[in-house]
Amino acid sequence: MKNYYHILGLSEGATDEEIKRAYRKLALRYHPDTNEKDTSDKFIEIKEAYQALINQESNATASYSSQKEKVFSRRHNRWMTREELSQLKKQTTEYRKKKEEQEEMEALRDFENLKKSWVYKAFPVVAIFGLLFSILLFLDFHLDPQHNSVEYMETNRISLVEGMLVGTAQPGYILSEIITKDKNGKEHTAFVQGELAGYFYTSDHIEVVSTFIFDIDLGYQIEDLYFRDINQKRAFHYPIGLFCIILVVLTVAFKNPTPFYYAALNTAVIGIPLLALLFVTGSIVD
Repeated sequence: MKNYYHILGLSEGATDEEIKRAYRKLALRYHPDTNEKDTSDKFIEIKEAYQALINQESNATASYSSQKEKVFSRRHNRWMTREELSQLKKQTTEYRKKKEEQEEMEALRDFENLKKSWVYKAFPVVAIFGLLFSILLFLDFHLDPQHNSVEYMETNRISLVEGMLVGTAQPGYILSEIITKDKNGKEHTAFVQGELAGYFYTSDHIEVVSTFIFDIDLGYQIEDLYFRDINQKRAFHYPIGLFCIILVVLTVAFKNPTPFYYAALNTAVIGIPLLALLFVTGSIVD
């Protein structure tokens, strides 16, 4: 293999400028038109060496430039040109956009199917019921309680300290369950701390104190003494009422084909009637 650098009198790795300078110098010296001797073979060899080296340098420069323009994509685990990377990013963006559009269309189809379900159709009725029920709860909490005469039946005493005998020596550690009966035969109970049986079986007139609307027992009253039920049953009015209102508002405000709306809708339609039923039947307050 010919050493083109040697032909031009250069060392390997010479620059383009050095190659061109050496070529011009040798071309003038060995050009057939400027020499009496036949130097055409030498001139052809010089020209061949020049063109080979110039093409070699051009290819190396192009290769370096091409390599320089490439970037390594960790996602695709390979080198690629910026054009290829840009094209892949464009394709990824288009795919993501198309997928989002498909998901949006599916969500809209699911929402249209939801509108045909009994849960969606029942919500307006449940919402109105929930708001009215909340108003009744708030009124029941604030209205003056009602008083009805009852007849004393018995007292069940429970020790608040394990192992302590129930008696009258330490009434502060005794929980008394007072049981009475009204004129309709309905039993009423209230838990009062202390030994209070004496007040009840010696009194001629005992009144049960209850809320005005839902008739929830709050305790007993004997003359001017009010024995409040320590369970404080009225405390459930506001939490339940506020829960119903907040649930209705959230379901109306976030009416969109989203998982949050579906959860709020189902909770409202099922939860509000269930809470009302438990409250009215006494499962919550008793």
